[in-house]
Amino acid sequence: MAHSNNSIVSGKFSGTLGKEIVFRDWDGKTVVAKAPKKRKGDPSAEQVEIQERFLLASRYARGVVKNPDQGMAEAYAANLRPRQNVYSRAVEDFMNSPEVKNINTRNYTGASGGKIVVRAVDDFRVVSVWVEIYAANGTLLEAGRTVQELNGLDWTFTASMANSTLAGSKIKAIATDVPGNEGTLEVSL
Repeated sequence: MAHSNNSIVSGKFSGTLGKEIVFRDWDGKTVVAKAPKKRKGDPSAEQVEIQERFLLASRYARGVVKNPDQGMAEAYAANLRPRQNVYSRAVEDFMNSPEVKNINTRNYTGASGGKIVVRAVDDFRVVSVWVEIYAANGTLLEAGRTVQELNGLDWTFTASMANSTLAGSKIKAIATDVPGNEGTLEVSL
């Protein structure tokens, strides 16, 4: 890919030349690249799924940019990488789900008041973490929201019900990010 600083030769070109090369303006410079080729054949089921996901991501990003309340756009603007704009940052956030790294059950003994700490991360921001506690037979015992700790990574759930049969119980954590993507992790006790 060649770059130009708007020289005498390239001027302020933009568009396609002879279906072979493309001129684009990027960050105040003219970028010259090989023209993309048309796709042959129908897209696979996986490609269709990815295209639909990008369509949703694009709609989400446009909504962020055009929203009269620019709070979210300003938050994305504060987390831009070089040559990235708010739109592309919002698309990136939509395309990446949060990840639950671990569930710490050290302070959960099955008694009411026991604490479960969940570590969840995202490329932008985790907005909530939900915890579910299942008995060994698969019955949902308790579920609820967590409280974010000061470090911004950990979320604490305080049990309000006793779990007398701790062995074989399962803890499931579900982290949600700004666009509504979810990431989960489940551990057995």
